[in-house]
Amino acid sequence: MDVKREKIACEAALEAGAVLLETRGKSIVSEEKTFLDFVSEADKAAEKIIVSNIRSLFPEDDILSEESVFGRKEVRHRWIIDPLDGTHNFLNGFKEFGTLIALEDEGQVIFAVCYFPALGEFFTAEKGKGAYCNGKRIKVSGADSLKGQMFCSDGIMRAKPKEILGDIERFCAAGCRLRIYGSSPYAFTLVAAGKALAATNRLGKPWDIAAPALIVEEAGGRVTDAKGNLWRVDSENIIATNGLIHEQALELFNSSYS
Repeated sequence: MDVKREKIACEAALEAGAVLLETRGKSIVSEEKTFLDFVSEADKAAEKIIVSNIRSLFPEDDILSEESVFGRKEVRHRWIIDPLDGTHNFLNGFKEFGTLIALEDEGQVIFAVCYFPALGEFFTAEKGKGAYCNGKRIKVSGADSLKGQMFCSDGIMRAKPKEILGDIERFCAAGCRLRIYGSSPYAFTLVAAGKALAATNRLGKPWDIAAPALIVEEAGGRVTDAKGNLWRVDSENIIATNGLIHEQALELFNSSYS
């Protein structure tokens, strides 16, 4: 791992998170990309900070961001960023929002940061070296049954109501308790920290997936698509579990495609 890039990722996330905290309750919507998919002034301010940090030391690196289009570069390193995940939560005073940064090395995600500033939770993971929250190592739950355990749905009903409601029905019928946080990356970190057993995302985008998926894996969990294939940054339907109940959870998740 390039320590300089790791340091830049952490510093950029902290700076962006500080801006989000400062503007929470003050930021306004600057545009609506698609129906109910908003971009706020805070998104753009946080993105500017992250991109500036990266460009200052690594101008040749590629960047993939939710809020801006950068020309694709065929280079070794690519940064995948979401300056503000959980925009609806942010705009409406909920705490489950944050900044996501992942670093790829030749197409493989090797470092990740998920920072939720209003919650004071700073998650990091380095490929092969574990996952951490606020500097303390985390690991997934050791539960081997879905019964009585927490299942987190992404809950984006406007996009895939049939599939998501089906997930909720099947997982709850299997004995799970349900939570919907309005941020699938935050739900994935709950799996990594052992607080939830499974979390799903049926509208995955690279900036939603890259950082939290690595954190789950480095905490000992498993992340796949609906068919059980290893996750990719372009996977659309993904599920994260503690690994022990993955096949059972995958069967429930995959039922939409039966």
